[in-house]
Amino acid sequence: MRYLLIVLIFSFLVQSCDDGDIITVELDFEETLSLCEDNVESYLFYNVKDNPDESLSLVFPRSGNDDIFEPTVSPSSKTLQINGSTERFNYRTYNQEPSFCNIIDDPNTVVLEDFEASAGTAEFTTVFADNDNDGILATDEGFNTIDPSMSTDTDADGIADYIDQDDDNDNIPTRDEDDNEDGDNNPFTNPRDTDNDGTPDYLDNDDDNDGTLTRFEDENGDGPQNGDIVDINDPNSLPRYRDVSVSDAFEGAPLLNNSFTRVRDITVKILNAGLEIISATEIPLGTYTKEIQNPE
Repeated sequence: MRYLLIVLIFSFLVQSCDDGDIITVELDFEETLSLCEDNVESYLFYNVKDNPDESLSLVFPRSGNDDIFEPTVSPSSKTLQINGSTERFNYRTYNQEPSFCNIIDDPNTVVLEDFEASAGTAEFTTVFADNDNDGILATDEGFNTIDPSMSTDTDADGIADYIDQDDDNDNIPTRDEDDNEDGDNNPFTNPRDTDNDGTPDYLDNDDDNDGTLTRFEDENGDGPQNGDIVDINDPNSLPRYRDVSVSDAFEGAPLLNNSFTRVRDITVKILNAGLEIISATEIPLGTYTKEIQNPE
């Protein structure tokens, strides 16, 4: 839990306080940020807490801001200027814990205080590490940060490795071509190389170098990685695609659909908020994790 110390000047609101009195309030918001995206015109990021019931919220237009959620480089930064109109930042207090994103507001929820920034900057930092969820960092899969279209495409299928769940097009997902003896679930580190040809299995479309492509050594059509053991009575027997002594070719199963979940962590800060009740020059709004299914 992150603790944000904010100085609230209530002299103009609380009559019991003398002019110039300063009240210190601790806003212990969680780091997890939430998003309402049902509005066709704008996005709403918000963070809420109870005891006392408070919220921080940021509204900004959808138009022109897709790159916040789908950047081409990582990390990616963007700023928007708070103007009290299309870009709005608010700190609010309530009589009970508020709920956001509802079509109909809870009639029992009352906003006690609503402070809106007249100026300031919303800063977004978006990070993705493993862009195709195959266990390998995009930077280790030949991701070109200057021009993503020039990124490495090992199997030349038109899908760069960093967004391809099967980098060598052998019908075995990249993440499944690792014995994971190091326990990190990352085929890039200590990779398996069945034929010792210097090319790890996850980038080799003929893992045993027997002249028959891995994808055609799938006897039962359920994916080469699922079995097809030459001698099921021998505990040391390898599947066909890793056994150089067998090279029978079978009509391969359809190629895998390039399906995976992309993950984005978007951290939002508010700088120089222009709220007369807040003395902090930087307010950490929180981090939002967006999962996007590919293909959508």
